[in-house]
Amino acid sequence: MIKNLSPSRASQFKTCPKQFKFSNVDKLKEPTNEVQAKGTTVHQALEDLFDLPKEERNTEKLHNLFRDAWTKVRGTDEHHNLFSSVDEEREWGVDGLKLLNNYMSIEDPTSFDPLERERWVRGSIDDLNLRGILDRMDRNQKGELIIVDYKSGKAPMAKYKEPRFFALKLYAMLIKDELGEMPAELKLIYLKNSTIHTLKITEQDLIDAKNEIIEIWENIKKAYENNDFPAVKNNLCDWCYYKPICPVFNKNAPSTEELRVINETISDLQEEVEALDMFKDDKDIPKESPIGSKDRNEIQNKIGELENQKNEIQSEIEKLLREQASS
Repeated sequence: MIKNLSPSRASQFKTCPKQFKFSNVDKLKEPTNEVQAKGTTVHQALEDLFDLPKEERNTEKLHNLFRDAWTKVRGTDEHHNLFSSVDEEREWGVDGLKLLNNYMSIEDPTSFDPLERERWVRGSIDDLNLRGILDRMDRNQKGELIIVDYKSGKAPMAKYKEPRFFALKLYAMLIKDELGEMPAELKLIYLKNSTIHTLKITEQDLIDAKNEIIEIWENIKKAYENNDFPAVKNNLCDWCYYKPICPVFNKNAPSTEELRVINETISDLQEEVEALDMFKDDKDIPKESPIGSKDRNEIQNKIGELENQKNEIQSEIEKLLREQASS
């Protein structure tokens, strides 16, 4: 069972519980793709832009920040071999710079200083630990709090915009609890088509968001308890990394059940190690306690064995996923 929930994880479960299971229960991690790398690099450049003096926040400097951000990560394991040729990488970079040009066309970064950037927010609702990272927080001319999120994709039609604010409503709820101040507005900046969507929010909006996240959390707990994570066909399926192993699209999809069991067992054993680590000397552990008869080395060895088993199973499944993704 996961210990923390982010708005993105909540949205993932809401969209498709099976995708949530593949990612968070079976722990089949999706490798970074070109779109994700572009979004991350663009976000980093926009964050770094506001480290510059106002008079230097221009398009040329922003482009250089994008290049610098990419240079720092392009050789890491996560991004290694992301492109098959120099020309492909160059085309990717040009597209990233176009997104930043679009940003400069819809917002003037010389006219303000953000209140905060990349702020960790967290809070608890009953047994739910909610956390995430805010792209930006501003104050408007009235001194009111504005919560801002960058999106490297395309904005939906205005009549469909409100569901996209769910994550920001949760951030607003956490900020209100943390700072004791009600944010006045949420802002989504879509870079692909140079569009800004805003939403004025009220106390009732935050109450509704709180009720919705509690409902999602209860459904997640039930799914874990019953090991029932149904696949939900939706308009994002064609872009889902896990489509090749989804039973909706592959009747002969490999089972990931063994991965689930192994990951749960590893998690339980790690909790035992954490409990043992609370004592400087094993002699201080009460013999009548649940961990009193546990041997740290035996537990660590068992975790190692299970990790090896998990890696073997994951390698086979991830090989299938990569083959399908490249075909």
